[in-house]
Amino acid sequence: MADEADEEPRKVERAIVPLINFTTDRGFGYGAYGALFFMGPDGPGDAPYKLQVGAQLYRTTGGYQDHKLVLDVPSLADGRLRADLHVGWERWDQAYYFGQGNALPRLRPDETPKNLYAFGLNSVRVVSKLRYRMVENWYAFGGQLARTADIDVYPNSRLAQDQPHGVSGGLLSQAFAGFMYDSRDHELAPTSGLWSEFSYRTAQPWLGSSWTMWGLNLTERGYWSLGTPRLVLAHRHGVDLQRGETPFFHQIVMGGSQWVDIGGPLAMRGLSIGRYRGELTFYGDAELRWEATGFAIGRANFRMFAVPFVSAARIVQPGEKDPRLHPHGGAGLGLRLLYNEVFQARFDVAAGREEYVARNGSIDEVERGWVPGVYLAFNTPY
Repeated sequence: MADEADEEPRKVERAIVPLINFTTDRGFGYGAYGALFFMGPDGPGDAPYKLQVGAQLYRTTGGYQDHKLVLDVPSLADGRLRADLHVGWERWDQAYYFGQGNALPRLRPDETPKNLYAFGLNSVRVVSKLRYRMVENWYAFGGQLARTADIDVYPNSRLAQDQPHGVSGGLLSQAFAGFMYDSRDHELAPTSGLWSEFSYRTAQPWLGSSWTMWGLNLTERGYWSLGTPRLVLAHRHGVDLQRGETPFFHQIVMGGSQWVDIGGPLAMRGLSIGRYRGELTFYGDAELRWEATGFAIGRANFRMFAVPFVSAARIVQPGEKDPRLHPHGGAGLGLRLLYNEVFQARFDVAAGREEYVARNGSIDEVERGWVPGVYLAFNTPY
């Protein structure tokens, strides 16, 4: 009888992962994400869990903080409806702004005047989303994003020179809607299937927004087993268009069902968040996910993956003369640890290809060098 009791599904799973990040300009980031996963009396069913309640505390030695609360209910209305809510507070003392466009060689850090590429940001965001299963693997989704922004413009900074939309701060209130095809065989560690979506978003005064804008996003993700389900090729590529008065601080956030920043741990890995931004963004990633081992500790089951990856983005900005292919990004190697099929921690080490103004001070000549990016985070980028 004791053995049978041990086999009963656990009603609540708990997980906590430390968050660590390092870049050459920002220093170390540290914090943690913890979550409770409620399974229901008969386990999770078709969804990974019945309810997730998660919280994150995170800050860096370079003056950045990102704290948030996550609620996710993946199985409502007999499994046809999924709802989630993210509430967060973000503060930057030294957020990045290098300008808008794709050809933006920077001064080397030891040659950069104080705050030339920096600004201050204090922002609260609320993102609510619903996803409805229409038929088989087809879904409709929509929601609302509200983001406040208080901007601190430093004297003699690039931001003070450019004065882009959003430099005075305000409220971005954005509604979004789209369609999705999702045939993945596993939400956190798929071995086959597609996950594709097309969406539209808009911010308007009647939504309470300080700016008027619209955007389109098309993202495709695919997963293929290479002879065995333990070795999977995963890719993501997307295109994102933003037109109108998109505030500069939000240009790096792509549309769609996922929050994706260009730069940092999610896309264009190896280069910092905010390194490049513009109206039209092409972005892509590829990962080779090898399930190296699996093991159990008590009632906790783990699967460990080794993941080499490449990640890149290309910005197209009206009026900019940059006819080359000229992508930005990097490559690296990651480790993933999947806990009880509901939560995944990841550790990525990347090298990004940075571009600098030539030593002779000529912006017509560009020098390139590798910079490190280290990310300890939760869940996969896609």
